Amino acid sequence: MSKKMLPLLSIGLLSVTLVACGSTAVPPAKTADTTTPATTTTAPVATALDQLPFDYPAVKLDIKAGDTVLAPSRSMIDEAIKSGSGTYIFYNSTVVEAGATAAKLKEIIDEVTIPNALIVPIKAGQTAKTGDIVLTWWQSGSGLQRAYVTEGGKTPKVVYLDGKNIGTDTLKADSFNVLSSDWQQGTTVACKSRDSGKYEQATLINSVDNMNLISGWAGSLNTIAKSQCVPVPLKGTYKAGDTVYVAPFGSFQKATVSSVDTANGKIKAKYDFAGSSTEEEFSFGSILTTLPL
Repeated sequence: MSKKMLPLLSIGLLSVTLVACGSTAVPPAKTADTTTPATTTTAPVATALDQLPFDYPAVKLDIKAGDTVLAPSRSMIDEAIKSGSGTYIFYNSTVVEAGATAAKLKEIIDEVTIPNALIVPIKAGQTAKTGDIVLTWWQSGSGLQRAYVTEGGKTPKVVYLDGKNIGTDTLKADSFNVLSSDWQQGTTVACKSRDSGKYEQATLINSVDNMNLISGWAGSLNTIAKSQCVPVPLKGTYKAGDTVYVAPFGSFQKATVSSVDTANGKIKAKYDFAGSSTEEEFSFGSILTTLPL
């Protein structure tokens, strides 16, 4: 073979190799990938707007346009539907349009549709008395915040009960529900864990058809039979030396009352942690005097 033909032959072979590797402007036809779904996207999945990330009955609410409610954001719901789990932070929103199974709400700037089961209505026109526990939102932040009333009225002065060292505040009118009965939305319940068998502290979001929807540790939402839960009393009479049950790490355990702060709706109690006695504050409405068997 002529030596002059070798460079041309090499160039030809290189061109064939590049085409085989798909490195030309015209790629080869692709075969369907049967190992992955046909659509893979990071955008929120398209779902019915009243769909929940878990099985729970449809809920009808007594709300109307202009009402204030507490609800998680639409993006949190979509992410939970997509991933199968999620954290739900509740915010105050305004009802734009009520529906049979879902409502259109005005978030900060957007109008979104939220399933009724995830909505906690805040009833306007309420007056709180000193010593009441109310459900509200941290007035400069997120919701599902309980507070103890230190000075009553339509704009009561309160001490926040949930979270560490959030402090005191004056609530706006029509921004709270007075908690007055067991199984009321926003009250605390103790529910028996399917895994550990221990009673865990949770906030009741909804209760229908003997099924509870609860907000538990780290803002998770779960459904559980009502028969597996007991209401935690809103008020109680405590004194130093009493045995109570509190949930410093999510599960109720025995503790001994060391002091009572009735003015702010709290006690201090000592409990065992890793073999040592630890003292901590616990709020009214989160304390059991007996633990179910």
